[in-house]
Amino acid sequence: MTSDVGHIRSGSYSHDLLLHDHDGDMVEGIRAFVEQGLASGGHVIVHSTESRVAMLRQALGSHPRLEYGLDSDLYLSPSSTLFAYQRKMAESAEPLELWATGTVPLGDDDESHAAWARYESLVNEVLGAYAFHGLCTYDTSALPARVIAAAKATHPCVSTGAHRATSPDYQHPADFLGNPLARVPEPPQAPPAVTLVLQDLHDLRGVRHRVAETACSGALPRSAVEDFVTATNEALVNGLVHGRAPVDLTLWVEPSKLTCRITDAGDGIPNTLSGYRYPNASGPRGLWAARQLCDDLFVSNLPDGGCSVLLATG
Repeated sequence: MTSDVGHIRSGSYSHDLLLHDHDGDMVEGIRAFVEQGLASGGHVIVHSTESRVAMLRQALGSHPRLEYGLDSDLYLSPSSTLFAYQRKMAESAEPLELWATGTVPLGDDDESHAAWARYESLVNEVLGAYAFHGLCTYDTSALPARVIAAAKATHPCVSTGAHRATSPDYQHPADFLGNPLARVPEPPQAPPAVTLVLQDLHDLRGVRHRVAETACSGALPRSAVEDFVTATNEALVNGLVHGRAPVDLTLWVEPSKLTCRITDAGDGIPNTLSGYRYPNASGPRGLWAARQLCDDLFVSNLPDGGCSVLLATG
């Protein structure tokens, strides 16, 4: 049973789901959210497709702290969007309260739907420490049931804009990543292009060169390959420093995708979501940096001990 949790508390974090089956309900829900955001003194972003932004601009009007944007500009990929919001909050010169509402560009296939569902879940980990408020709109008349189920599992509250209730279907991000709705990528079934073993940090240079050389045989742009190699290097350092040797690397190269699995022989990692929160000035930054250099990076503990990191891009 849900309980009413009232208006969004200014200065806190919130991430709400607005379900609607026609534009009128969406507009009214967004209107209430925007009005509360402006009343709080915060900065408000309304984003969607070009046609919906035009409709919302006409309905909501203008305000010095109200900004309109297109999903095609703001939501280029789940990872880039996630960390762009985080850096905006963490690196603001002045205290910032940000209210963002609109659609999420889910893509046209199940793989894209799942990637953006993981984004929606991880928003709660990446932005949970900030005065960030999100109201995500999902059209129940147009979206598949699987997408709506994932939306219910990734938003702590459901909202009409004016009224809010806790969601009985919400799952913590670590739990959601184990849900079939998240469709966390698996290593390819094909034989790997490279398998290597590292015993200590002195092995890094040669392994990095081998990974770069092999990864370039695919069709990805050079910049994407370079970012992937850097992310792989950071994960290897993490395994050698915080885990225990030997550290095994397995690389798969497909025409438009790179996948790498790194395992160490340590005791495992206490928090599999490590590296999503903005790092402290004196804290480690390796996994945080690596997560921004590839499309997906998943950390898990192995049943018999040790830690596994799966990286993918493309």
